[in-house]
Amino acid sequence: MIIHENRFTYDQKGLKKVIDLGEFWEASTGMPIPLGGIVVRRSLPNEIRQKVNRVMERSVRYAFDHPEASKSFVKANAQEMEESVMDSHIKLYVNEFTKNLGGAGRAAIGKLFDVARARGVVPIYKEDIFLN
Repeated sequence: MIIHENRFTYDQKGLKKVIDLGEFWEASTGMPIPLGGIVVRRSLPNEIRQKVNRVMERSVRYAFDHPEASKSFVKANAQEMEESVMDSHIKLYVNEFTKNLGGAGRAAIGKLFDVARARGVVPIYKEDIFLN
C-alpha cells in the first residue's frame, strides 16, 4: 500500500501502482475522498463537544493563516524529505474540505459509512454523525 508522500514518489523507487484507492473512490462514487476526521465521544456533554469543535476550527484556521508554523513538525515526521514532495502532499490533502466539509464532503462521508455498514464494518446508528 502506498500512502502519504510516497504517492508522489513510488515510481522513482521502482514500484508499480496496482490501484490507487483514492482514484478508485472518486471514479466509482464521483465524490471526494473522505480521508479522516476528528471524533468526539457522543456521551460527552454537548457543551464539551462544541468546545472541542471550536478549538479544532481555530487550529485549522491558524494553520491556514500561518502555513510556515508547522513546517518543522512536517519535516520531522515526513516520509519524504524533499520539500516539493511535502508541499504537494499538503496541497493535495489540506484543502477547502479541511475548513468546511460542505455538502459534498458530508455526502462522501455518508457514502463511506453506508458502504461500511453494508459490509458490517460499523454498526447502524440513528444519530447524525456530524456535530453541526
